[in-house]
Amino acid sequence: MNYFPLVLAIALICSAAEATREAPQSWTKAGGSYTQYQADSVECAKVGYFRDVANDKPAKQFIRGFETADRLLNLPSPIANDNRAFAVARTQPSRKMVQVHAIQVGDVERCLTARGYRKFTLTKAEARKVASFDRGTDARRRYLFDIGVSRNADPAARAGPKPPAS
Repeated sequence: MNYFPLVLAIALICSAAEATREAPQSWTKAGGSYTQYQADSVECAKVGYFRDVANDKPAKQFIRGFETADRLLNLPSPIANDNRAFAVARTQPSRKMVQVHAIQVGDVERCLTARGYRKFTLTKAEARKVASFDRGTDARRRYLFDIGVSRNADPAARAGPKPPAS
């Protein structure tokens, strides 16, 4: 079996996720402790991670599209490899994965909001500093928590960075 179309589809998914990146954001809760921040983060992340997306429309379309593309790829056909790759691309796997991801993120955000958290945007300097920490490390989590605490203490900083004047 030729795996090129599958590899191409995965590459498209990864590049689409990178292209849609917005300004970095985090969550804060006035008066919350670091221990509670960690516990709430894990519990709400589980809500999104373990969500069964099988019955959500984008997931169904994603699966149906790949099943169709797989059938096309496995039929004896004089279609050139470029056309087979196009058959996979027509299923729009990157768009469907972004939609599924948005559903999961929405669940996490509703969970955090229900627990009293609010979202804030990091400044460019804060985003650079966060990027210097490895993902998943306590140092990174502590830094984000501390930014949130400072935003709660300073009303002028609550809104995050001010947009440039037009």
